[in-house]
Amino acid sequence: MDVNFSNISRKEAFILLNGLPKLGPISTSRLLAAFKGDPKKILHASKQKLLSVSGIGDAMISSIQDVKNENWLEKEVGNIRKHNASFIIDGDIPRALHEIYDTPLGLYQRGTIPDGPYISIVGTRMPSLYAQKICQQLSFNLAKKGFCIVSGMARGIDAIAHQAALDAKGKTIAFLGTGIDIIYPPEHLTLYQEIISKGAVLSEFSFGRKADRKTFPMRNRLVSGISSGTVVVESGATGGSLITARFAGEQGRSVFAVPGRVDQTSSIGCHQLIRDGAILIRNANDIIDDLLPSLDFDFITPSLTTEDNQKKQSSEIYSEKEMIIMQALQTDGTLNSEEINSRTAMPVQSIASTLTALELSGYISKRTDGRYEIV
Repeated sequence: MDVNFSNISRKEAFILLNGLPKLGPISTSRLLAAFKGDPKKILHASKQKLLSVSGIGDAMISSIQDVKNENWLEKEVGNIRKHNASFIIDGDIPRALHEIYDTPLGLYQRGTIPDGPYISIVGTRMPSLYAQKICQQLSFNLAKKGFCIVSGMARGIDAIAHQAALDAKGKTIAFLGTGIDIIYPPEHLTLYQEIISKGAVLSEFSFGRKADRKTFPMRNRLVSGISSGTVVVESGATGGSLITARFAGEQGRSVFAVPGRVDQTSSIGCHQLIRDGAILIRNANDIIDDLLPSLDFDFITPSLTTEDNQKKQSSEIYSEKEMIIMQALQTDGTLNSEEINSRTAMPVQSIASTLTALELSGYISKRTDGRYEIV
Protein backbone atom coordinates (compact mmCIF):
# COMPACT_ATOMS: atom_id res chain seq x y z
CA MET A 1 0.00 0.00 0.00
CA ASP A 2 1.42 3.41 -1.00
CA VAL A 3 0.21 5.95 1.52
CA ASN A 4 -1.23 9.21 0.25
CA PHE A 5 -3.06 10.96 3.07
CA SER A 6 -5.11 13.10 0.70
CA ASN A 7 -6.34 9.94 -1.03
CA ILE A 8 -6.17 7.42 1.79
CA SER A 9 -7.66 3.95 1.24
CA ARG A 10 -10.31 2.41 3.45
CA LYS A 11 -7.82 -0.11 4.89
CA GLU A 12 -5.22 2.58 5.54
CA ALA A 13 -7.85 4.64 7.33
CA PHE A 14 -8.66 1.68 9.56
CA ILE A 15 -4.96 1.10 10.29
CA LEU A 16 -4.65 4.71 11.43
CA LEU A 17 -7.83 4.76 13.50
CA ASN A 18 -6.83 1.49 15.12
CA GLY A 19 -3.46 2.93 16.10
CA LEU A 20 -4.64 6.25 17.56
CA PRO A 21 -3.75 6.35 21.28
CA LYS A 22 -6.94 8.01 22.54
CA LEU A 23 -9.45 5.86 20.66
CA GLY A 24 -10.61 2.33 21.42
CA PRO A 25 -12.96 -0.10 19.64
CA ILE A 26 -16.10 1.30 21.31
CA SER A 27 -15.42 4.99 20.66
CA THR A 28 -14.39 4.23 17.08
CA SER A 29 -17.55 2.18 16.57
CA ARG A 30 -19.59 5.23 17.60
CA LEU A 31 -17.71 7.34 15.08
CA LEU A 32 -18.25 4.79 12.33
CA ALA A 33 -21.96 4.66 13.09
CA ALA A 34 -22.14 8.45 12.87
CA PHE A 35 -20.20 8.60 9.59
CA LYS A 36 -22.04 5.73 7.87
CA GLY A 37 -19.22 3.23 8.28
CA ASP A 38 -16.68 5.28 6.33
CA PRO A 39 -13.37 5.61 8.26
CA LYS A 40 -12.04 8.13 5.72
CA LYS A 41 -14.85 10.57 6.54
CA ILE A 42 -13.85 10.42 10.22
CA LEU A 43 -10.27 11.43 9.40
CA HIS A 44 -11.39 14.36 7.24
CA ALA A 45 -14.26 15.54 9.44
CA SER A 46 -14.26 18.94 11.15
CA LYS A 47 -13.88 19.27 14.90
CA GLN A 48 -17.50 20.42 15.16
CA LYS A 49 -18.82 17.31 13.41
CA LEU A 50 -16.64 15.03 15.54
CA LEU A 51 -17.82 16.72 18.75
CA SER A 52 -21.41 16.03 17.75
CA VAL A 53 -20.79 12.29 18.24
CA SER A 54 -21.70 11.04 21.71
CA GLY A 55 -18.70 10.23 23.88
CA ILE A 56 -16.15 11.95 21.62
CA GLY A 57 -14.12 14.62 23.37
CA ASP A 58 -11.28 17.04 22.70
CA ALA A 59 -8.49 14.54 23.47
CA MET A 60 -9.88 12.05 20.94
CA ILE A 61 -10.28 14.72 18.30
CA SER A 62 -6.71 15.95 18.84
CA SER A 63 -5.54 12.40 18.29
CA ILE A 64 -7.57 12.07 15.08
CA GLN A 65 -6.30 15.39 13.70
CA ASP A 66 -2.67 15.09 14.81
CA VAL A 67 -0.34 16.35 12.06
CA LYS A 68 2.02 13.44 12.78
CA ASN A 69 -0.53 10.86 11.66
CA GLU A 70 0.56 10.82 8.04
CA ASN A 71 4.16 9.97 8.91
CA TRP A 72 3.04 7.35 11.42
CA LEU A 73 0.79 5.67 8.88
CA GLU A 74 3.52 5.58 6.25
CA LYS A 75 5.86 3.90 8.76
CA GLU A 76 3.17 1.43 9.87
CA VAL A 77 2.39 0.35 6.31
CA GLY A 78 6.12 -0.15 5.79
CA ASN A 79 6.25 -2.36 8.89
CA ILE A 80 3.41 -4.49 7.57
CA ARG A 81 5.40 -5.14 4.39
CA LYS A 82 8.68 -5.64 6.25
CA HIS A 83 7.25 -8.32 8.55
CA ASN A 84 5.31 -10.13 5.83
CA ALA A 85 2.09 -9.36 7.69
CA SER A 86 -1.33 -8.14 6.69
CA PHE A 87 -4.06 -6.03 8.26
CA ILE A 88 -7.51 -7.55 7.96
CA ILE A 89 -10.79 -5.64 8.22
CA ASP A 90 -14.51 -6.13 7.63
CA GLY A 91 -15.44 -9.62 6.39
CA ASP A 92 -11.89 -10.93 6.69
CA ILE A 93 -12.20 -10.74 10.48
CA PRO A 94 -13.67 -14.06 11.73
CA ARG A 95 -17.45 -13.88 11.95
CA ALA A 96 -17.60 -14.68 15.68
CA LEU A 97 -15.64 -11.52 16.48
CA HIS A 98 -18.32 -9.44 14.77
CA GLU A 99 -20.80 -10.78 17.34
CA ILE A 100 -19.04 -9.32 20.39
CA TYR A 101 -19.78 -5.88 21.78
CA ASP A 102 -16.34 -4.41 21.08
CA THR A 103 -15.44 -5.90 17.71
CA PRO A 104 -11.87 -5.00 16.71
CA LEU A 105 -11.48 -2.43 13.94
CA GLY A 106 -8.90 -4.67 12.35
CA LEU A 107 -6.29 -7.28 13.14
CA TYR A 108 -2.65 -7.61 12.23
CA GLN A 109 -2.09 -11.12 10.90
CA ARG A 110 0.82 -13.40 10.20
CA GLY A 111 0.05 -16.82 8.77
CA THR A 112 -3.40 -17.93 7.67
CA ILE A 113 -6.46 -18.04 9.92
CA PRO A 114 -7.69 -21.66 9.93
CA ASP A 115 -11.32 -22.63 9.71
CA GLY A 116 -13.22 -23.30 12.94
CA PRO A 117 -14.77 -24.42 15.09
CA TYR A 118 -12.59 -22.61 17.61
CA ILE A 119 -12.04 -23.55 21.24
CA SER A 120 -9.84 -21.52 23.59
CA ILE A 121 -7.70 -23.14 26.27
CA VAL A 122 -6.26 -20.91 28.99
CA GLY A 123 -4.81 -21.19 32.47
CA THR A 124 -1.98 -20.42 34.82
CA ARG A 125 1.54 -19.56 33.72
CA MET A 126 2.92 -21.97 36.34
CA PRO A 127 0.89 -25.17 35.91
CA SER A 128 1.24 -28.26 38.03
CA LEU A 129 2.28 -31.52 36.40
CA TYR A 130 -1.36 -32.58 36.57
CA ALA A 131 -2.49 -29.45 34.71
CA GLN A 132 0.24 -29.86 32.09
CA LYS A 133 -0.89 -33.41 31.41
CA ILE A 134 -4.60 -32.54 31.22
CA CYS A 135 -3.97 -29.51 29.00
CA GLN A 136 -1.85 -31.56 26.61
CA GLN A 137 -4.50 -34.27 26.35
CA LEU A 138 -7.38 -31.82 25.89
CA SER A 139 -5.65 -29.76 23.21
CA PHE A 140 -4.24 -32.78 21.36
CA ASN A 141 -7.58 -34.62 21.25
CA LEU A 142 -9.64 -31.54 20.36
CA ALA A 143 -7.18 -30.69 17.58
CA LYS A 144 -7.39 -34.28 16.31
CA LYS A 145 -11.18 -33.89 16.18
CA GLY A 146 -10.83 -30.80 13.98
CA PHE A 147 -11.05 -27.95 16.48
CA CYS A 148 -8.76 -24.96 16.06
CA ILE A 149 -7.05 -24.33 19.42
CA VAL A 150 -6.96 -20.67 20.47
CA SER A 151 -4.81 -19.17 23.21
CA GLY A 152 -2.51 -16.28 24.03
CA MET A 153 0.99 -17.78 23.61
CA ALA A 154 1.85 -17.00 27.23
CA ARG A 155 4.00 -19.22 29.41
CA GLY A 156 2.40 -22.29 30.93
CA ILE A 157 -1.02 -23.53 29.81
CA ASP A 158 -1.19 -21.28 26.73
CA ALA A 159 2.07 -22.59 25.29
CA ILE A 160 1.22 -26.21 26.13
CA ALA A 161 -2.15 -25.88 24.36
CA HIS A 162 -0.58 -24.44 21.21
CA GLN A 163 2.19 -27.04 21.14
CA ALA A 164 -0.17 -29.97 21.67
CA ALA A 165 -2.32 -28.78 18.75
CA LEU A 166 0.80 -28.59 16.58
CA ASP A 167 1.89 -32.05 17.75
CA ALA A 168 -1.51 -33.36 16.65
CA LYS A 169 -0.92 -31.75 13.23
CA GLY A 170 -3.93 -29.61 14.00
CA LYS A 171 -4.85 -25.95 13.78
CA THR A 172 -4.05 -23.17 16.24
CA ILE A 173 -4.33 -19.38 16.60
CA ALA A 174 -2.40 -17.15 19.01
CA PHE A 175 -3.71 -13.72 19.98
CA LEU A 176 -0.92 -11.48 21.27
CA GLY A 177 -1.07 -8.82 23.97
CA THR A 178 1.66 -6.91 22.12
CA GLY A 179 2.34 -5.73 18.61
CA ILE A 180 2.69 -8.61 16.19
CA ASP A 181 6.43 -7.89 15.89
CA ILE A 182 7.07 -8.45 19.60
CA ILE A 183 7.49 -12.06 20.70
CA TYR A 184 6.54 -12.30 24.36
CA PRO A 185 7.83 -14.19 26.17
CA PRO A 186 10.98 -14.17 24.01
CA GLU A 187 11.69 -17.87 24.56
CA HIS A 188 8.59 -18.64 22.49
CA LEU A 189 10.24 -17.60 19.22
CA THR A 190 10.16 -21.14 17.83
CA LEU A 191 6.56 -21.63 18.93
CA TYR A 192 5.63 -18.29 17.30
CA GLN A 193 7.18 -19.41 14.02
CA GLU A 194 5.50 -22.82 14.15
CA ILE A 195 2.09 -21.26 14.79
CA ILE A 196 2.53 -18.99 11.77
CA SER A 197 3.43 -21.98 9.60
CA LYS A 198 0.40 -24.04 10.74
CA GLY A 199 -2.12 -21.35 11.65
CA ALA A 200 -2.06 -17.66 12.51
CA VAL A 201 -0.69 -15.15 14.97
CA LEU A 202 -3.04 -12.19 15.40
CA SER A 203 -2.82 -8.87 17.23
CA GLU A 204 -5.02 -5.83 17.60
CA PHE A 205 -2.04 -3.67 18.46
CA SER A 206 0.23 -1.57 16.26
CA PHE A 207 3.85 -2.46 15.63
CA GLY A 208 6.11 -1.86 18.60
CA ARG A 209 3.28 -1.87 21.17
CA LYS A 210 4.54 -3.45 24.37
CA ALA A 211 2.39 -5.30 26.87
CA ASP A 212 0.77 -3.31 29.66
CA ARG A 213 -2.20 -3.52 32.03
CA LYS A 214 -4.64 -2.75 29.20
CA THR A 215 -3.35 -4.94 26.41
CA PHE A 216 -3.81 -8.36 28.02
CA PRO A 217 -7.51 -7.91 28.93
CA MET A 218 -8.12 -6.56 25.41
CA ARG A 219 -6.35 -9.63 24.01
CA ASN A 220 -8.35 -11.94 26.28
CA ARG A 221 -11.71 -10.73 24.97
CA LEU A 222 -10.62 -11.79 21.46
CA VAL A 223 -9.43 -15.21 22.65
CA SER A 224 -12.89 -15.87 24.12
CA GLY A 225 -14.81 -13.97 21.46
CA ILE A 226 -13.64 -16.07 18.52
CA SER A 227 -14.31 -19.31 20.40
CA SER A 228 -17.42 -21.44 20.84
CA GLY A 229 -16.18 -22.16 24.34
CA THR A 230 -13.34 -21.36 26.72
CA VAL A 231 -11.59 -24.03 28.79
CA VAL A 232 -9.81 -23.02 32.00
CA VAL A 233 -7.39 -25.80 32.91
CA GLU A 234 -5.90 -24.44 36.13
CA SER A 235 -6.12 -21.04 37.82
CA GLY A 236 -5.61 -19.44 41.18
CA ALA A 237 -8.10 -17.05 42.73
CA THR A 238 -7.13 -14.28 40.30
CA GLY A 239 -5.50 -14.10 36.90
CA GLY A 240 -5.91 -13.53 33.20
CA SER A 241 -7.60 -16.88 32.57
CA LEU A 242 -10.48 -15.90 34.86
CA ILE A 243 -10.82 -12.62 32.96
CA THR A 244 -11.02 -14.62 29.73
CA ALA A 245 -13.69 -16.87 31.28
CA ARG A 246 -15.67 -13.82 32.39
CA PHE A 247 -15.52 -12.38 28.88
CA ALA A 248 -16.68 -15.73 27.49
CA GLY A 249 -19.72 -15.72 29.77
CA GLU A 250 -20.57 -12.12 28.85
CA GLN A 251 -20.22 -12.97 25.15
CA GLY A 252 -22.63 -15.89 25.44
CA ARG A 253 -19.93 -18.54 24.98
CA SER A 254 -19.63 -21.79 26.95
CA VAL A 255 -17.24 -21.82 29.90
CA PHE A 256 -15.55 -25.09 30.89
CA ALA A 257 -13.34 -25.74 33.91
CA VAL A 258 -11.07 -28.63 34.84
CA PRO A 259 -11.40 -29.63 38.50
CA GLY A 260 -8.28 -30.01 40.62
CA ARG A 261 -7.40 -30.90 44.18
CA VAL A 262 -9.51 -29.02 46.71
CA ASP A 263 -6.47 -28.36 48.91
CA GLN A 264 -4.37 -26.69 46.20
CA THR A 265 -4.49 -22.92 45.72
CA SER A 266 -3.79 -23.39 42.03
CA SER A 267 -7.28 -24.91 41.65
CA ILE A 268 -9.25 -22.20 43.47
CA GLY A 269 -10.17 -20.35 40.28
CA CYS A 270 -11.49 -23.40 38.45
CA HIS A 271 -13.50 -24.55 41.46
CA GLN A 272 -15.05 -21.10 41.82
CA LEU A 273 -15.96 -21.11 38.12
CA ILE A 274 -17.67 -24.48 38.58
CA ARG A 275 -19.58 -23.17 41.61
CA ASP A 276 -20.62 -20.17 39.50
CA GLY A 277 -22.00 -22.37 36.73
CA ALA A 278 -19.06 -23.33 34.50
CA ILE A 279 -19.24 -26.84 33.05
CA LEU A 280 -16.99 -29.35 34.80
CA ILE A 281 -15.04 -31.34 32.23
CA ARG A 282 -12.88 -34.47 32.45
CA ASN A 283 -11.77 -34.89 28.86
CA ALA A 284 -12.23 -33.64 25.31
CA ASN A 285 -15.42 -35.66 24.83
CA ASP A 286 -17.16 -33.70 27.60
CA ILE A 287 -16.51 -30.50 25.64
CA ILE A 288 -17.61 -31.99 22.33
CA ASP A 289 -20.81 -33.41 23.84
CA ASP A 290 -21.74 -29.96 25.14
CA LEU A 291 -20.92 -28.02 21.96
CA LEU A 292 -22.08 -30.57 19.38
CA PRO A 293 -25.75 -29.45 19.22
CA SER A 294 -24.74 -25.85 18.40
CA LEU A 295 -22.02 -26.57 15.84
CA ASP A 296 -22.57 -27.23 12.16
CA PHE A 297 -19.46 -29.32 11.81
CA ASP A 298 -18.48 -32.89 10.97
CA PHE A 299 -15.99 -34.02 13.56
CA ILE A 300 -13.01 -36.07 12.57
CA THR A 301 -13.18 -39.53 14.14
CA PRO A 302 -9.72 -40.98 14.68
CA SER A 303 -9.44 -44.67 15.47
CA LEU A 304 -8.29 -43.94 19.00
CA THR A 305 -7.75 -40.72 20.94
CA THR A 306 -4.66 -40.29 23.05
CA GLU A 307 -6.69 -41.09 26.16
CA ASP A 308 -8.13 -44.26 24.60
CA ASN A 309 -4.65 -45.35 23.56
CA GLN A 310 -3.35 -44.85 27.05
CA LYS A 311 -6.13 -46.95 28.53
CA LYS A 312 -5.68 -49.72 25.98
CA GLN A 313 -1.92 -49.88 26.34
CA SER A 314 -1.66 -49.42 30.13
CA SER A 315 -1.69 -53.14 30.83
CA GLU A 316 1.08 -53.60 28.27
CA ILE A 317 3.20 -50.68 29.52
CA TYR A 318 3.20 -51.29 33.27
CA SER A 319 4.21 -54.27 35.36
CA GLU A 320 1.78 -55.48 38.01
CA LYS A 321 3.54 -53.48 40.76
CA GLU A 322 3.73 -50.38 38.59
CA MET A 323 0.05 -50.67 37.79
CA ILE A 324 -0.84 -50.77 41.50
CA ILE A 325 1.13 -47.60 42.21
CA MET A 326 -0.19 -45.79 39.12
CA GLN A 327 -3.76 -46.57 40.11
CA ALA A 328 -3.11 -45.22 43.61
CA LEU A 329 -1.68 -42.00 42.18
CA GLN A 330 -4.59 -41.66 39.75
CA THR A 331 -6.98 -41.92 42.70
CA ASP A 332 -5.20 -39.59 45.14
CA GLY A 333 -3.27 -37.24 42.85
CA THR A 334 -0.06 -37.05 44.89
CA LEU A 335 1.37 -39.50 47.43
CA ASN A 336 4.62 -40.04 49.29
CA SER A 337 6.21 -43.46 49.84
CA GLU A 338 4.59 -43.95 53.25
CA GLU A 339 1.14 -43.16 51.89
CA ILE A 340 1.64 -45.54 48.98
CA ASN A 341 2.61 -48.25 51.48
CA SER A 342 -0.51 -47.54 53.52
CA ARG A 343 -2.83 -47.67 50.50
CA THR A 344 -1.31 -50.63 48.65
CA ALA A 345 0.28 -52.75 51.39
CA MET A 346 3.26 -53.24 49.07
CA PRO A 347 6.62 -53.84 50.79
CA VAL A 348 8.65 -50.67 51.27
CA GLN A 349 11.58 -51.97 49.20
CA SER A 350 9.28 -52.87 46.30
CA ILE A 351 7.70 -49.42 46.44
CA ALA A 352 11.09 -47.71 46.31
CA SER A 353 12.35 -49.72 43.33
CA THR A 354 9.03 -49.43 41.48
CA LEU A 355 8.88 -45.67 42.00
CA THR A 356 12.42 -45.35 40.67
CA ALA A 357 11.54 -47.39 37.58
CA LEU A 358 8.41 -45.30 36.91
CA GLU A 359 10.33 -42.06 37.40
CA LEU A 360 13.14 -43.13 35.07
CA SER A 361 10.53 -44.11 32.44
CA GLY A 362 8.99 -40.65 32.67
CA TYR A 363 5.59 -41.79 33.93
CA ILE A 364 5.79 -40.06 37.31
CA SER A 365 7.75 -37.22 38.85
CA LYS A 366 8.98 -36.58 42.37
CA ARG A 367 8.11 -33.12 43.65
CA THR A 368 10.27 -30.96 45.89
CA ASP A 369 8.11 -31.94 48.88
CA GLY A 370 8.92 -35.64 48.33
CA ARG A 371 5.50 -36.54 46.92
CA TYR A 372 4.98 -38.30 43.59
CA GLU A 373 2.51 -37.46 40.86
CA ILE A 374 1.73 -38.70 37.37
CA VAL A 375 3.37 -36.68 34.60
